[in-house]
Amino acid sequence: MKNILLSCFAFLSVTLSAQDINWLSLEQAEAEMKKSPEKPLFIDFYTDWCGWCKKMDASTFKEFEVVKHINENYIPVKFDAEFKNEVKFRGKTYKYVKPQTGGRGVNSFAYFSLRGKLSYPAYAVINNSGKLERLLLGFMAKDKLIENLTSVQ
Repeated sequence: MKNILLSCFAFLSVTLSAQDINWLSLEQAEAEMKKSPEKPLFIDFYTDWCGWCKKMDASTFKEFEVVKHINENYIPVKFDAEFKNEVKFRGKTYKYVKPQTGGRGVNSFAYFSLRGKLSYPAYAVINNSGKLERLLLGFMAKDKLIENLTSVQ
């Protein structure tokens, strides 16, 4: 009996820790918005070079409470702010904008969604009508992220 209980506990631990946020692309999220209009978007804007973005992915976005909260209450989107291809969202086309002098370019979807605050990681909560409800900037531990997201609802 003891071995059965230990086996069940081990299986449950692996199952719970293996859960992830169900990240969608922007195009997938737009389709999901039609199915679940009551859920706002939670968009994680990241870049490949951002160390704090990688830390969020490896820590906060792996926490059971965060995974559960985001998957249940939002349509989660992961978007590379420097994505070089054009994207279409809500009838608009957004393109990559090259930097004028040096520096890095940005996809105009990220620029407009973040209201020009190009600091990463960044998170936008956008309702079904396209209105920005909350803009969060920087690395956040589990409790801080949940606190910020709970105050939105």
